[in-house]
Amino acid sequence: MRTPAARTLADYGVIVRRSWWLVAGTAAAALAAGVAYTELSPEVYESTASVLVLPTASDTAVQGARTAGQVNLDTEAQLVKSTEVADAAADALGAGPADDLVSHVSVTVPPNTAVLEISFQAGSPEAAQEGSVAFSEAYLAHRLAGATASLDRETAAANVELETVNGEIAAAEDRLDGMDSGDGGRSGLESDLEDLQSRAAELETEIAGLQAQTEAVAPGRVINAASLPQAPISPNAMFNLAAALGAGLPLGLMLAWARHRLARKVSYPADLVDRCELDVVASVPPAVKFQRREVFGAYSPGGRVFAQLRNIVASQLTHDQRVIVVAGIAPGPAASVVAANLATAMARAGDRVTAVAANPSTTVGLPELFGTDPVPGLADAWSGRIDLTEAVQAAPRQPSLSVIGPGAAARATGPTSEAAAETFAKLAEAGRFVVVDAPPLSCSADAQLLAGHADAVILAVQSQRDAISETAAAAVAMRQIDTPLLGAVLLPAVLGPMNTVPLPTARRELGGRRTPTADETPTDSLEPVEGDASTEVIPAVPSAAPAAEPR
Repeated sequence: MRTPAARTLADYGVIVRRSWWLVAGTAAAALAAGVAYTELSPEVYESTASVLVLPTASDTAVQGARTAGQVNLDTEAQLVKSTEVADAAADALGAGPADDLVSHVSVTVPPNTAVLEISFQAGSPEAAQEGSVAFSEAYLAHRLAGATASLDRETAAANVELETVNGEIAAAEDRLDGMDSGDGGRSGLESDLEDLQSRAAELETEIAGLQAQTEAVAPGRVINAASLPQAPISPNAMFNLAAALGAGLPLGLMLAWARHRLARKVSYPADLVDRCELDVVASVPPAVKFQRREVFGAYSPGGRVFAQLRNIVASQLTHDQRVIVVAGIAPGPAASVVAANLATAMARAGDRVTAVAANPSTTVGLPELFGTDPVPGLADAWSGRIDLTEAVQAAPRQPSLSVIGPGAAARATGPTSEAAAETFAKLAEAGRFVVVDAPPLSCSADAQLLAGHADAVILAVQSQRDAISETAAAAVAMRQIDTPLLGAVLLPAVLGPMNTVPLPTARRELGGRRTPTADETPTDSLEPVEGDASTEVIPAVPSAAPAAEPR
């Protein structure tokens, strides 16, 4: 028996295939969401300017910086988005607050370069180009101002000192003009005047040099001017659709897996194997349509399925093993359909078979499927009304197949262990296979009792009707006895309408359709027994209830 631990990649493929519509629908919904997002998103244009950053006298290398060289480009990239640069760009653009503009700017540093790529995003191509130009120029102006600030301070200090020296020179010259040529202090004053004039010349030379340096400062330049973007960068339709599909497809797969794990009803053979630990000995495909609840023809698709089931059952039984119990899960015709078709397949193969209707809780049982009388039957033999041989009826069109109906007291007389053992022994003595249509396990323990005296057990499971939990519980219940559990037969969800062909008993009656007795009313509405199902309360049949007896 294969258990969930032996799951392979093919099993996951089966799960996906059975829920393909869910996976495809989720992926389609995700793609639709991607299309809607693309259509509703505003267009965004981006323009980029490349600025070459040159070192200046004010630049100093930063220890441990990511970029090598005298200019730390990471710092410069942050300066582009600084408040001072943003304010200058906002003034140039005549735009709103600088903080709003900064959110539209991005700065990148290409590896191994001294270049800043300044990008600006806006809702129109023109606005994107203007924003990139404004921030590039504002950054260069800010860098120029920072580089020339120290030179301007030195020039201003030299000019102040020059004015002081020039004042001292003028004072010395005035004092010399008031002295005679023979005065004793004149030579010293002339020497001081020469020193002052020499210092003034030095200051003038220094100022000229500082002014030359100021004019030569080059903080950088734009090497690639911002161009007018031709197409928006957002929304990106291909990226959005790819992202939507990448999110929708895994979500669809997860939903398919959740649907498989959370399913409450048996739907596929894999459910029986994976979740009920049951071998599937036969499965009638959903494509096989039940025109009505009847026995399949020998060469029909359903007939071939049950012919193969007969071969499997025959190979599992030894020469002395003859009795096969077919039990359903919930009230319904599933077990009767399987038992009738299995017995017919055995009879077609040349085996002598007796089909026993031990399941009173079905609307369409073996007598209806074979066209035989429901009474006298098994319950009448168990109650002592008749001998077992009197309940055996020959099935039409199958000479080697006999049928035992449920009997008139089917509701009142349940099986006992002694009666079941004696009945099966008598039927198997003549070398006949015995196929027993047992009551459903979810509302009766009779199937387990009957199976205890049988040689093999088969569970009849109806797709989309029988619960997985009840099916697993039925498998456990059958394994608790010594009788081998061969596996399960899976039937489609729809078994066709009621068989409306008049029964042989009804054809012998006059005056129209017969009113069903208390023993023959439909019981598909039986509720499963909660808790311990070891006992069952069976209502007594009123003694005055009419019973359909053969004439």
